[in-house]
Amino acid sequence: MTRRTHHTARSSVRFRNQMMAAAGLCAVLAALSACSSSDKHSQSPSSAATSPSATQDSKEQAAGDAALAAWRGMDTEMVKAYHRGKSSGTKLSTYAADKALSKIESELFQYRQAGVHFEGEPKSTAKVTAVDIESTPQKATITECLDTTGWKAMQGSKNVTSPNQVQRYTVTGSVRTIGAQWKIVDYTVDKELAC
Repeated sequence: MTRRTHHTARSSVRFRNQMMAAAGLCAVLAALSACSSSDKHSQSPSSAATSPSATQDSKEQAAGDAALAAWRGMDTEMVKAYHRGKSSGTKLSTYAADKALSKIESELFQYRQAGVHFEGEPKSTAKVTAVDIESTPQKATITECLDTTGWKAMQGSKNVTSPNQVQRYTVTGSVRTIGAQWKIVDYTVDKELAC
């Protein structure tokens, strides 16, 4: 009887020790899982802090995209203006300003005086080659390969495009912010630089 009681008492002590160990293990596991769970949250992309260089890169990318969109907008409106022989009725001034707009208006005037308009469309491959978002205003440089193979100077119904004209050349544009809007403020045509 005593033996049995002693055995039972020993069993009950052992059982209690096992239960305490199990409870301790559960507490440790719960803590680990909480840590692990919070680690997952802290490492998730949505809640992770963005590094300064990644933020800078994304701002430069956004600025470059906006500058390129302005360049493409100017190209589209230029084609319309050269088809009509005038910029009125286009949104050219939305995308071009300063020297760029003056150069376009001057060319349009000369062509209008000669009775020349354009038909077809040039093809453009443009890319951002520099961005400066630290300056005020912000600035960008665009380099374009312009292919004028399908772009014809017409006088009435007569094609007056020079047969010796270079048809693929490089145009470099200066783009900057004016207020919140990116605009092309100047460009240089280099017909010696084929592309």
